[in-house]
Amino acid sequence: MTKKTQLITLTGEELIRNPEDPCPTTAYLATLSESGARTQRTALNNLAYMFSDGKIEDATKFPWHNLRYEHSNSLPAHMLEIGYAKASVNKHLVALRRVLAEAYRLELFVDHNDYYRAVSVRSLRHESIPRGRKLEQSELDALVRACLAQTKNPALATRDATIISVLYATGMRRQELVTLNLADFDAREGKLRLTGKGSKQREVFISEDVVSAIEAWLVHRGRQLGPLFTRISKSGKVSIKRLSAQAIYLILQTRQKQAGIAPFSPHDIRRTTITDMLSADVDVLTVSAIAGHASADTTRRYDKRGDESKREAAQKIQSPFKGH
Repeated sequence: MTKKTQLITLTGEELIRNPEDPCPTTAYLATLSESGARTQRTALNNLAYMFSDGKIEDATKFPWHNLRYEHSNSLPAHMLEIGYAKASVNKHLVALRRVLAEAYRLELFVDHNDYYRAVSVRSLRHESIPRGRKLEQSELDALVRACLAQTKNPALATRDATIISVLYATGMRRQELVTLNLADFDAREGKLRLTGKGSKQREVFISEDVVSAIEAWLVHRGRQLGPLFTRISKSGKVSIKRLSAQAIYLILQTRQKQAGIAPFSPHDIRRTTITDMLSADVDVLTVSAIAGHASADTTRRYDKRGDESKREAAQKIQSPFKGH
């Protein structure tokens, strides 16, 4: 009989959190983007539920500073046993380490050794098939056509077509898109200034066609300072309020259905950009810089050229068996 792994949980008074203490959950989530905070809040709520044996569902009410090495070390095996994939376990471990780090910075740990031992649990080693898919050029064209077909609301049509064009032209993340301001657009030089992960800034160049698309949108938006991409009412009135990352998701989902193409995630456009650049023989270091990746290895993981390119590569080398 296989021995069942047991998660070591907090019990009794260990589960009591002083409401006057600063909250490490809130502190950690405040460092993340809107979409990142949404994902990690779910992970932290899951962890709070597991470590309290179902007694606490809200991570902000969980006493993270009471966790010790024996608790965190028992987590990976338990999560695997109840059906989590290794990648998901590792994401939860990242959330755990980060929230414990915030608890340590907030001086909630009485003994700093308890903190260092609790965060020392290692991530699981795994290799997974890359997620997501690459969009074909015909699909990108169909998306833009679906936008421009909305003639009753030309501002909305132009904005959405421009958003899709900018996402594909630059490979930027949707959070980077919604943080763009008008001042970040340099039409003369043909470039955009982005603020990426960790508040790191970079500049990406765009083609004349994309510059023209942004200029067409600005005819509707106007030239007042503020967010580059803004909200539009159903009546077609353009506001100066910033779009959210979730709004970009919903815009793309709507246009995907209108275009009649297979579902895709916003990040798949980023994957498509990176793949198409690599297919066009742009060197990986340049693509990595455009994408805002800290490592070229990360960029390579986005490559979705698939089996066809591998098959073609296999034909380009001479087999020593040939002629025998």
